[in-house]
Amino acid sequence: MFVVPPLGGIEPERSGEIPVKTGTTNGENPLVKHMPNKFTASPRRRIFLSPRRGELLYPVPMDIEWNFFDRNAESLVTKRNMPHVDMPGHLTFVTFRLVDSMPREVVKQWHDEIELWLKERNLTGRTIEDVLRANDIKESIKNELRHFKNRKWHGHLDDCYGDCELRAPQSRELVEGSLLHFHGQRYDLERFVIMPNHVHLLIQMRPGFPLRKQLTETMRYTGRHVNAFLAQQGTFWQSEPFDHVVRSGEQFEYLQQYISENPQKAQLSKGEYTLWIRPR
Repeated sequence: MFVVPPLGGIEPERSGEIPVKTGTTNGENPLVKHMPNKFTASPRRRIFLSPRRGELLYPVPMDIEWNFFDRNAESLVTKRNMPHVDMPGHLTFVTFRLVDSMPREVVKQWHDEIELWLKERNLTGRTIEDVLRANDIKESIKNELRHFKNRKWHGHLDDCYGDCELRAPQSRELVEGSLLHFHGQRYDLERFVIMPNHVHLLIQMRPGFPLRKQLTETMRYTGRHVNAFLAQQGTFWQSEPFDHVVRSGEQFEYLQQYISENPQKAQLSKGEYTLWIRPR
C-alpha cells in the first residue's frame, strides 16, 4: 500500500473528510439554500476521519457559506501572464496543470481558434485583454469570449497531452492528501477532480491565508514528492494556475457539474482519475 508522506515531516493534526476512492464520487451535490450572494451548506451532523490514518478527529464546521464575487470585498489583484484575484472568504474555481500538458503546437492552435472567433465578429487585430477591457463592446460579447476561450482551453487539457503522471493512483493519492491536509483550517473545499494531467477544484480561503501562496506551497510539495515517487527530476507543474472567483449561484452549479462530469467528458476509465465531493 502506498503511504502518503506527511507534509513537513509531521503527521497532520487537522480535521478532514473521508476522501473518495479512485475513480468514484462520494455522493450527490451538497444540499444548498440559495441566498442573494452565497450558498449555505445544509448543517447536518457528520463524522470525519483522517484521510491518512482513519482515526476520529474534530469535525470540519458544517455551516459553510459559499460566498460569490463582491466588488466591495477586500481582494488582492496580481498579474503575471494572466490576471489573478485573491478574495479570501469567496469561492474560487482553480485549475493547475502539469508542465507538459499543453504542448506549444496546442497553445498555438488555441490562439488560432481565438483569432478566428475575433475575426468572425469583426474584431480582427484586437487581443483578448483589449476586448475584455473595451467600453465599446457589449458585455454579452465579452462573456461569450470568456466562455469560448475557457471552453477551448479546458477542452485541450482533456485531450490528455504529455506524460500524464497523475494517471498513476499513487501520484493522485499524494495530490489528494495534500489538498485535504489544510481543508477545514486554511480553506474549505467544495469538490475537486484530479485528472491525468491537471486538477480542478472549488476552494474558499479563510481570512489570513492567501490563495496564491497556498497554491504555490501545494504545488511545490506535491511536485517534489511525485517526482521522487516516479524517480524523476525537473519541473512538475506549470507555474501559473488559473483562478476565477465564482460570480453567482448559477455559475456555482455549472462549475460543480463541470468538475463532476470532467472524467466522463474526457472518456477516462475508473482508476484514471480521483473525484472528491464534500459530503452532505
